Amino acid sequence: MPNPTRVAVRIVLLDSDSRVLLFEGRDLADAQDSIRFWFTAGGGSEASETLQETAERELEEETGLSGIDLVGPFHRREFDFLNHGEPQHQVEHFFAARTDVTDLSDSNWTALERTAMTTWRWWSADDLEDAPIRYFPENLSELIREAADLV
Repeated sequence: MPNPTRVAVRIVLLDSDSRVLLFEGRDLADAQDSIRFWFTAGGGSEASETLQETAERELEEETGLSGIDLVGPFHRREFDFLNHGEPQHQVEHFFAARTDVTDLSDSNWTALERTAMTTWRWWSADDLEDAPIRYFPENLSELIREAADLV
């Protein structure tokens, strides 16, 4: 039986210096809490939401920012992974956006986000390529540069 499919959006949110916002997450199935990774803002679509509506909602929930112009989707990827220990197939649609506001709010985070997300940081494409960290998607530095040309 194929893995259930989850439709999601990711937002390549850039600041005025074209640094991307990434959140550090942890694998909740990892009993030693040693698996850490970085990822863009975004999440799963809810019933009857358009991709644009999902991107707007997720951006506001995870950053406190609203009214940000979103361009896209400009990229799409599909992959399989373990979501809290359960097999999942995900189709992600990427949007690009830019903001001058770098002071974010986590006041709208869900209980799961508060448990799974540990911090956030703005990264340049060059810093990201040189950092000894795990981040997703693996071609993020290319997407940062592509998004910078769009917004």
